[in-house]
Amino acid sequence: MKKLLYTLALLISFVSYSQESNLDWILTKMKNNSTEAYNILKMYSDLPQKLSYASPGGSVTSTTKSSDAYFYLDLSSKKTTLNSMGTNVHEICHGLTSSYFYKEMKTNHVPHDFRDIGSYFYISEEIDYVSVFKGKVFPSSDLQNVIPKSLITSRYDTYILGNNSTQGEGLIGLLNEFNAYYHGSKFDFDMLSVYKEIYPNDYLNEWVMNLQSEMTAFYEFDLWIKEYLIHAKYNYPSLYTVITDNSSVIDIYKAIHKKYKLLIEKYSSVVNFEKTKMKYNYKTEFWQDDYFKLIKELSNPKFDFINSLL
Repeated sequence: MKKLLYTLALLISFVSYSQESNLDWILTKMKNNSTEAYNILKMYSDLPQKLSYASPGGSVTSTTKSSDAYFYLDLSSKKTTLNSMGTNVHEICHGLTSSYFYKEMKTNHVPHDFRDIGSYFYISEEIDYVSVFKGKVFPSSDLQNVIPKSLITSRYDTYILGNNSTQGEGLIGLLNEFNAYYHGSKFDFDMLSVYKEIYPNDYLNEWVMNLQSEMTAFYEFDLWIKEYLIHAKYNYPSLYTVITDNSSVIDIYKAIHKKYKLLIEKYSSVVNFEKTKMKYNYKTEFWQDDYFKLIKELSNPKFDFINSLL
């Protein structure tokens, strides 16, 4: 019995050490290759578990972090750690967007009330926004009457019909998701050299499989945000006025759009270059099927006035 317990203790110790080693490994890779993703995790990790701030009138608003900074990681091996970190960055970016707002309000309070949507958008080391949106948004589910069946995509049920922040926070929720998908994509893109290390014989296929959906997400959210703005303009004119008068909302959209679009251009270029170096004929499509109908729809002239803002 004692021998069995000793063996179990050694096994548990080994697994714990292995997982800690894999976490240290990926964090080192991130620090060297994907600074923005590393910063998101560190900024979130450094926040206290409980956050609060007081308004000038004395009322206190508080929140609690929903998870630790590595909650969504599978640390079983280096492969699972690498493959799950993009999702982890995405989810922790959401946590940072909501929780870091409390830290900002504690030191740089912006007058608002409980009905306003408060957010913190980390875009890059040079660009971030503290946003207080005072307009009454409509839920993204309103767009089901706008988006035709031919343009229903893989994420439609989750973000247009699903019960998440895109309902309660409307446009701000869509921007929140847009930013999280950008950062998850950016992490995976930045890790190409690590994919080459972990998958020496099939790195391009593995890298593209992790990225093709994330890159296609740019076109989904870009379309939905544009449709949201058009729907607001013609059906909720007072909300549209608040959106266009609130420069930070357009600035946030513009900043994410610019960064994500540049990332996609780099991705296309890198895939085409890496294909020429493969020993075999690489034919895997580097976009999800939804990409082709989305890119066509986004060229519609009805979006020209929005594109002029970007």
